[in-house]
Amino acid sequence: MSLLSQSPRVNTNGVDRHSPPLPHSPSLPSPPKNYSTYPQTTELTPSRDLDLEVDKPRDKGFLRFLYVIAPSIAQGAVTGSKLAFSSVNLTQLSEDDFMMSVSGEVTNTGPLQATIEVPGGVTVTWESLVIGQLPLDTIIAQPFVGAKIASSQKFKVLNKTAFAEFNKFMLREREFTWHLEGIASVKASGLSLQGIRLSKDVTMGGMQNFPLVTIDSFDAPAEHPDGGIEIEIVSTMGNPSPIGVQLGDLVFDVEYLGHIVGEVGAKGITLASGKNKLVLKGRLIPQKDAEKLAAVGDLFSKFITGKNATTGVIAKSVRPSNGSEPISWLQSAFEGTKLSVVLEGGKNLNIISSVDINALDLQFNAENQYTPLASSSSLTAGFSIPFGFPLEMKQISQEITMFDGDKELASLGSPFTAAKGDSKSGKIETSFDPIPFKVSSGSEETFDEFSKSLTLESSVTVKMKGVANSIAKTPVGDVEIKGIEFEVQSTLAGIQGLKTKPAVVNSLVVKGGTAENMLIELSVSLFNPSNVKIDMGGDVIFDLLFQEQFIGKVVMEKFVLERGENNAKVIAQFGPQGEEATKAGRELLNNFMVGKPNTVAIKGSTQSTTIAPLQKALAALELTTSMPGLKTEKPIIEEARFAIGFNTVFDSKGTASIDAFNPLDATIKFLKIQSSISVKGELIGVIDQDLSADPVVIPSKQTVTTKDFDLNLKISGAAIKSLFDSLAGKLKTDITSTILVAIGDFVTEIDYNQNGVQTGLGKGAAE
Repeated sequence: MSLLSQSPRVNTNGVDRHSPPLPHSPSLPSPPKNYSTYPQTTELTPSRDLDLEVDKPRDKGFLRFLYVIAPSIAQGAVTGSKLAFSSVNLTQLSEDDFMMSVSGEVTNTGPLQATIEVPGGVTVTWESLVIGQLPLDTIIAQPFVGAKIASSQKFKVLNKTAFAEFNKFMLREREFTWHLEGIASVKASGLSLQGIRLSKDVTMGGMQNFPLVTIDSFDAPAEHPDGGIEIEIVSTMGNPSPIGVQLGDLVFDVEYLGHIVGEVGAKGITLASGKNKLVLKGRLIPQKDAEKLAAVGDLFSKFITGKNATTGVIAKSVRPSNGSEPISWLQSAFEGTKLSVVLEGGKNLNIISSVDINALDLQFNAENQYTPLASSSSLTAGFSIPFGFPLEMKQISQEITMFDGDKELASLGSPFTAAKGDSKSGKIETSFDPIPFKVSSGSEETFDEFSKSLTLESSVTVKMKGVANSIAKTPVGDVEIKGIEFEVQSTLAGIQGLKTKPAVVNSLVVKGGTAENMLIELSVSLFNPSNVKIDMGGDVIFDLLFQEQFIGKVVMEKFVLERGENNAKVIAQFGPQGEEATKAGRELLNNFMVGKPNTVAIKGSTQSTTIAPLQKALAALELTTSMPGLKTEKPIIEEARFAIGFNTVFDSKGTASIDAFNPLDATIKFLKIQSSISVKGELIGVIDQDLSADPVVIPSKQTVTTKDFDLNLKISGAAIKSLFDSLAGKLKTDITSTILVAIGDFVTEIDYNQNGVQTGLGKGAAE
């Protein structure tokens, strides 16, 4: 660093300027090895006349030497010295001045102890612009050591515009250099030398736009009274500069993704060198612009999902804490300063804590058997947000993968659907329309077992992992919060084999028959305790068993198992095969015809459905129920008649006919009838008539008088008495029959007994 020189007048007080050099004075200390003696560059006027001792030539020479060398040494000490500030604090800021407290040191001041004063202070320039005037305290320098500086002086701002530009530079850059210019006086070795020009460059570290700003905590505790969301940010601001500033009250805009989304402020701030704790309070401001709302949503999304978000904090205003007007040069420098601050994502946040599937509908289909459609009319999730401001859910979308234990089971994704719930209740209620429920590749067998467990057990538990997106109403507007990850256990109520309530046959209607089966239409009540509704994707067929014998099938056409009570329309295909099955089936039919109920079993098999993922489930089903007996308003045989001729006494031949009522909903044909007629336990006659060539046809719900059947009478006293009783209209007979009937195209034998049949004399229907 160079000292700007001047050429003041030198008063030698009679000493010849051209005298020979003075001899070396042994009283001066030797400089250190690395010390450089600067050449004399100015002529200086001593501050006072010296009392010269001229009695001895040696003294005159020595004084002449001092007059020549002292200014040079003084100027060299000032010029060669180094000035460094280790810390600077600016306080009591005003429009025109401020207190500047400086700690530092002066080094390389030379071999003499010296007292350096700058009575007029120094003019401070930056980039050739005069910015201020700074008084300097007296500096007492030790030989070859220098001096420590601890000074507090009032810095006078001389050019507010230039000083504002300097402050902008200092805030932004790594370092800056001040140039100090002034006139010093130096006292050394009894001499007081005036007019020493001080010209120094002082380089100090700038604030570098505060590269080390961190957010220690972020909270949004409530709705702000002025609108929007109240926010509080505790941050640490690292100031790499040795300069501290008493700023006052600060206000910043909060910028994210190019949009101003909020404003915060801090009061009574003094920015020190090193780390500074700032508590910034303010709000996220209400927005109407879609892009700004998207920015707010993205900010919350990143925090909630644990991702970092880089925000901008833009200085807006600074003013003294006493409430006075902003200081123009400080405001100009501060305003617009932008800090890049990383808002770290939240740690270990559990936003969605539970998912309850209150209702789940599965709709299977033959084309994509392992991709049924799933829907839900009611799904409830428990949630919480790490903030206190009110939030109301409006829509939600989900991508869910379901696991059976650790085995991936299936996945589904629902688009945005309406939702309701708020942060106060901590509940979201939503639903979703049918969407593909995709069984994961390689998990088909696992899904088969899952379906079986759901069918048989009281409950099944699945693990649900996924991502939810929401559109929520907040005090700043409707924002979309994306990427909310969750992992929860969810329990579905099981079907429990449809055994929690008995299966009840409410009605039974014989509708007809095919060559293979008699068709019986049943109305059956089933109870499904599960919250799962299953569309089986087509017909479901069960085996029908009586006395553990297979007697037919039960067909549920296009069956849908609803939640709760089901009134299923069922077609029973009665068609026993084989001796034992036929025997059991005949007993069931006989019981039915006389109104007696039958306990039957309905059992599934792997053939119950063509839908592969349901086969194991349906094969595990087995129900028992009571099939009611026939209920009829009239007896099947309303009346019987005898007819005898003159030869009856000789050949025991007569005729008989009946009035037969058909209680079924299908036409019955009598193909053969074998009957025994008794009175009070005594046989009086037998009918054995093949009617296949000319069947008795009885339409549904009608009574038909049959033609005369051949009757073989058993002549006895009882038979004769019965004939006389029939004449008087008092005869009641017991009829035991085996009838070969055709119901539709189905042919079967029925054993039918009826007692107390009103019997009289008469002929049957005409041929």
